[in-house]
Amino acid sequence: MNILGKITASFNKPMATSISSTRGFIISLLVGLFVAIVAIGVQPFGISEFTHESKTLYLIGFGIVAFVGMLIAKFVLPMALASFYNDQQWTVARQIIHLTISFFIVGILVMIYGSTFQITSLSLTDILAVVAIAIIPITLVTFIQQNLFHNKFSTTAENINSSLESINPPASKQLFPVMVFGESGQKLSLIPNQLIYAETSKDSTDFYWQSLMGVEKTTIQTPLAQVEKELAAHPQFVRLHRNFVINMRGIHKVEGNARGYRLRIARTKHEIPVSWKFHKKLEQIGQ
Repeated sequence: MNILGKITASFNKPMATSISSTRGFIISLLVGLFVAIVAIGVQPFGISEFTHESKTLYLIGFGIVAFVGMLIAKFVLPMALASFYNDQQWTVARQIIHLTISFFIVGILVMIYGSTFQITSLSLTDILAVVAIAIIPITLVTFIQQNLFHNKFSTTAENINSSLESINPPASKQLFPVMVFGESGQKLSLIPNQLIYAETSKDSTDFYWQSLMGVEKTTIQTPLAQVEKELAAHPQFVRLHRNFVINMRGIHKVEGNARGYRLRIARTKHEIPVSWKFHKKLEQIGQ
């Protein structure tokens, strides 16, 4: 592989994202706090020359504006540009672009705020210059983060895989366990070991289950809450994603990269992503 190919491959490596998540909100809050501290403590870009009896409050406003800018980048843009912000296709390159855009949005809002209240005379040229300089540390930090995440999740996935065969989920709480999903006219009755996993949408659920003929798929008009209620008496089922409930005995292999974990399901070619908030639960299953 030539140098250009290696560079392209590096930028196309999987990467984790904090868009549209609790982590994204916390990051936005921390950025706002950081900007407020810098505005009050350092007072760059001529802010030190601004005089007002409520100066501290005005400077705190920079932090609030930065917080709003980050919320736009973390939550509004992903809704407007859903295909680009697909978390299952997130890469190092997309992360760098996203962080650069976030930096630009925050900068523009800070400029507008400072100009509106005559606190600072930041111009668009100043913002573009700062963003251009910021691309270098943004890129370095992203590659470092990607490497750390990849090492962590790939190593942990290998450890979980080594103990998969010894996982023995607690037995069902029912003497003769039979699970019934759906209502009259559209029902699916299974014993726990038949159900491999269930994928839910707003009003319906796709059940993947083992029959004498192989793995079958049945769609029932029943929401996640009803599915979880039916599975509550069967500890072998775990929820590791907002849309999936999985039979622990159906996990063939756990794969890990900088995006997190993915589950390869036994007797199928299916892969299921594990949400970040369920990472600890998966890691505990493998202990």
